[in-house]
Amino acid sequence: SESFLTTVNGGFFAQEQLGYHNWSFLTVGGRYDYASAFGADAPAVFYPKVSLSVVPSDFTSWSRPLGINSLRLRAALGKSGRQPGAFDKFTTFSPLRGELGAGLPPSNLGNPALKPEVATEIEGGFEAGLWGDRIGIDATAWHRSVKDLLIARQFPVSGGFRRTQLDNIGEATAYGYEMGIRSYVINRPRLSVELAANASYIRQWLDT
Repeated sequence: SESFLTTVNGGFFAQEQLGYHNWSFLTVGGRYDYASAFGADAPAVFYPKVSLSVVPSDFTSWSRPLGINSLRLRAALGKSGRQPGAFDKFTTFSPLRGELGAGLPPSNLGNPALKPEVATEIEGGFEAGLWGDRIGIDATAWHRSVKDLLIARQFPVSGGFRRTQLDNIGEATAYGYEMGIRSYVINRPRLSVELAANASYIRQWLDT
């Protein structure tokens, strides 16, 4: 047997970062994608993003409260996607050999309306250094929702197709928290000891 697999992807990407007095930074961008894996009835997709980072510890009036010598606050909002497989949109048949002759049994039940699933995520957090950066703390909270989730569903086998059909019929929601802490117990020219710990929590659910 022999098979060929060809996927064509194309798009445009643009991004710009703006800074103000070297303590605040705004980044905006977007990506416009098209792929041959999209169904004939599905348009291209646009993924925008925006993020903001502020460093209050770079203010001239920063007085190191509670021993915090460096602090960065950040927030971001963006979209991303996952496209279907190269041949998921096509209805295909498989070869069948037999003593009475060759045949073509049903294989994949295609879907010309297939489009990528799109995830929208928002997150915020901070990074802080205490007591001359001997202790560092990194914390993040995020929330993600996925639309047009690709799920394989079963049609009545009386139609001739026993396999499932991929379709954009699901939604998923998730949120979570991440936190990390590190400490330089010993930091000398010939000896350094660093301790680090990380923890995360995630909860998600699926609707179809």
